Amino acid sequence: MAKTEKKFDVFLSAKRFRESQVADHDYRNPFENDFTRVIFSSAFRRLQDKTQVFQLDKGDFVRTRLTHSLEVSSLGRSIGLSVEKRLIEQEDLSEDKMGCIPSILATAGLIHDLGNPPFGHFGEDSIRWFYRKFFEENPKIADELSEQEKNDFLFFDGNVQTFRVLRKLHFVKDRDGMNLTHAVLATLVKYPVNSLEGNQKNSGLLRKKFGFFASEETDYRAIKKTFDLKGRFPLTPLLEAADDIAYSVADIEDACKKGILTKDILIEALQNRLFDILITPEEIKLNLINQFMAFYDGVPSSYKNKLELAVQHLRVVVQRFLIDAAVEEYCKNIDGIIEGEYELDLLQNSFGATTAKALKEIGVEKVFRHKSILENEIIGFNTINYLLGQLIPAVLEDGKNENPLYSRFYEMISTNYRFIYENFSKHSTYNKLQLAADYICGMTDNFALKSYHKWQGLLSK
Repeated sequence: MAKTEKKFDVFLSAKRFRESQVADHDYRNPFENDFTRVIFSSAFRRLQDKTQVFQLDKGDFVRTRLTHSLEVSSLGRSIGLSVEKRLIEQEDLSEDKMGCIPSILATAGLIHDLGNPPFGHFGEDSIRWFYRKFFEENPKIADELSEQEKNDFLFFDGNVQTFRVLRKLHFVKDRDGMNLTHAVLATLVKYPVNSLEGNQKNSGLLRKKFGFFASEETDYRAIKKTFDLKGRFPLTPLLEAADDIAYSVADIEDACKKGILTKDILIEALQNRLFDILITPEEIKLNLINQFMAFYDGVPSSYKNKLELAVQHLRVVVQRFLIDAAVEEYCKNIDGIIEGEYELDLLQNSFGATTAKALKEIGVEKVFRHKSILENEIIGFNTINYLLGQLIPAVLEDGKNENPLYSRFYEMISTNYRFIYENFSKHSTYNKLQLAADYICGMTDNFALKSYHKWQGLLSK
């Protein structure tokens, strides 16, 4: 008798753009295979010198893009295990698919920030600013691009670049890049629209930003067809939740270590946001502030780093609570999620909404606006704008011009990116501008800063 397929099974397809041979003795599921491909990639290794929040930090405690991605991967796997168990119990998932959801989320967590430029989120702002000014000052070049192509640069986003890296920029043997499964790739696309359809204010969550460049739109459409998607891929909200949970206390923990936040500042900030009628019964039961204060007071006075220890405890408590909140909200709305009708932020509509929002606001107001971070953002902004300013004229001429620097700057670009551009693109103005952005986004913080100094003749080595 044929097995009856459950409604969630279809989203766990192992389809790839290129068929992949699997050894007889390889007992991993296809998504664990993806995990291994990512771990051994150069793009993943470069995350160790890319900023999460604290740019150019010389210490070994604060998080980088690499450690953040590992944390998101771990949280994603935990969430996936809980969701998987619930879906099997609800008879929405077949038992023989066990292990697939956590593997997909663990892999997606590793790579969700792979395309981000150096210097954190302000690096994205720097790229957007550069291209906006460039198009204003070079209208003839701007006219060579379609509106969608221009929007790809004007609304440049590191998450969108991630999809491009995985599909086009990690050359293995052909234009299919790392050739990950459609399920993992689909999980990464937070906004299933292009740059013309997206970036619309007050048009709902799915059009808030965009999910793929014009150069990879055909790829996304093929993935969409694989699963007959009507909205987001069903695992995307879980990846987003894992990301939000990871940084909800992690940034606060790092800020405490660096002395930006004190116990009193943190408690006051929590009190100002959690003493609210919006707190749910679950949040009242959690009693987060009193838990934190009780743990802090329980640490011996002789212990040097009481605050750090207390915040680590806070992180564990919050992560456990928000995982439960995300899983509950997800499974409760599984039918709408499968049909693509659930267009809400999972955490912000869960019983942990006020807690998640409070921690996010503390990060924005008390950490991200600290002078030390703002100073490094200025450094990053100037670095990226200078590098793009030198590269763009060179790439527009393919390095061939009477100006002797054009060929030099062109040859500075990674041979991998140049090979892909020269062999797999149409050599259009759009492709040329992308080549410069690809190279910048592939840089680590310190490599970008050293290039900035060297190209100006400020360093001899």
